[in-house]
Amino acid sequence: MKRRKFIIKSGAIVGLAVVAPSLFLESCAKGGASPSAPNVNFKIDLSSAQYQSLNTVGNYIYKNNVIVVNTTQGFIALSKICTHQGCTVAYNRNANDLQCPCHGAVYNDSGKVMGGPAPTPLKKYSVVKNGNILAIKG
Repeated sequence: MKRRKFIIKSGAIVGLAVVAPSLFLESCAKGGASPSAPNVNFKIDLSSAQYQSLNTVGNYIYKNNVIVVNTTQGFIALSKICTHQGCTVAYNRNANDLQCPCHGAVYNDSGKVMGGPAPTPLKKYSVVKNGNILAIKG
């Protein structure tokens, strides 16, 4: 191989080694907008078979991109959309927090980021209980 070809090929390989990782390995901490939470206004009937599990502390349901949880402090409603990259969070009754299975973000039961790569808190919705009806708004 001639010297000129060697230098050109070596330069191409070094250039590819520098650029390729950025093409294939996208950073979790990339800039840009966080996934947005929806505005909602809906009701849940706790006496219906579909939602009766919410009568037990520690249980939760998803509805309209919202996670509704029965905690020891009462009902909470937060966006189910992780603010990092939009995965669905789940309630961990043992730790009393919400966790994202995709990249490890952790939120407290007020939606505040407690750990992981999430840039902003989960949107919190108001919950009003009237008899067996929960009204979720926000």
